[in-house]
Amino acid sequence: MKPDRRGLTILSIATVVATWLLLVIGGLVNPTGSSMACPDWYFIPTCNGQVIPADWSGGILYEHGHRMWASGVGLLTLVLGVWMWRRRDLGDTTRRLGLGAIALVALQGTLGGITVKLNLSWVVSTMHLVTAMIFFSVLIIITGRVLAAPAPPSARAVGPRALVVSAALLVAFQIALGGIVRHLGAGLVCGDDWLGCGPGTFWPAGGAGQIHMFHRVVGYSVALILLVVAGRAARALQQDGRPSWPARIPAILVLVQVTLGLLTVASGRSLWIVTFHTAVAGLVLASLVALYLTLGPLGSPRRAREAGRAALQPTLAALHAEVSP
Repeated sequence: MKPDRRGLTILSIATVVATWLLLVIGGLVNPTGSSMACPDWYFIPTCNGQVIPADWSGGILYEHGHRMWASGVGLLTLVLGVWMWRRRDLGDTTRRLGLGAIALVALQGTLGGITVKLNLSWVVSTMHLVTAMIFFSVLIIITGRVLAAPAPPSARAVGPRALVVSAALLVAFQIALGGIVRHLGAGLVCGDDWLGCGPGTFWPAGGAGQIHMFHRVVGYSVALILLVVAGRAARALQQDGRPSWPARIPAILVLVQVTLGLLTVASGRSLWIVTFHTAVAGLVLASLVALYLTLGPLGSPRRAREAGRAALQPTLAALHAEVSP
């Protein structure tokens, strides 16, 4: 960490932590049936016309608490983005990411309001969740860029880096599926059956059951793919003489996430298990973004490819010399 970036680094880390806590707090709203506890929305955190409600019962604590914490995250993001824009030493791409974070948090708040206005539309609610995860990922990228200098290019990291991107996209897709399951009320449509969807049935005939089982099957598939990708990334880091633990974190988190998914079914959607099922999903995605940055160089796949080709040139030249007459 550069000494002249200490304050900016602390702010970016604080914004990341506050955003993850927002995922936890937001994850409490739906399972407690509090989504419509505050039916008004005016671009400011009010509940029944009051910024500080006199009565916090009936789900208001969860819903309005979520709104107020989200407003705090929005303020942190605004300060972070403006501060980054004023720091020309960060580079144009990093500075634009700060503005992008401001745009995303504004969009996220707007989607939250539209969700209320449309009486919990499952489409908008799912978009609200996905946008939250994208915003969280952008903050991880910003923190990585502010915190560390670009990693040295490595020919070995080019392939694993592409695999990490693919794994992150699959995780994002799975998160969207989870949002659909939640907002369609399909979380317990298969009862407490861990393997199938009811006694003697693996693939149900009903639409909600099929969505639920599709989410499960994709989840298992994504977990297996992520374990393979993490292994490839760990080997690439080890071959470069760097610690491999950044590749092991996504593998551990995805196993925790699968376990939480099974416990969600077994517990009949226990409040805290469901909540952390969403929050850990965000950590899985964030850990993949962090792994992408670790494999470096930061934010430049083109530079990584060029470095890979340059690293192979001596080997190719030696082979050419051996086969030449």
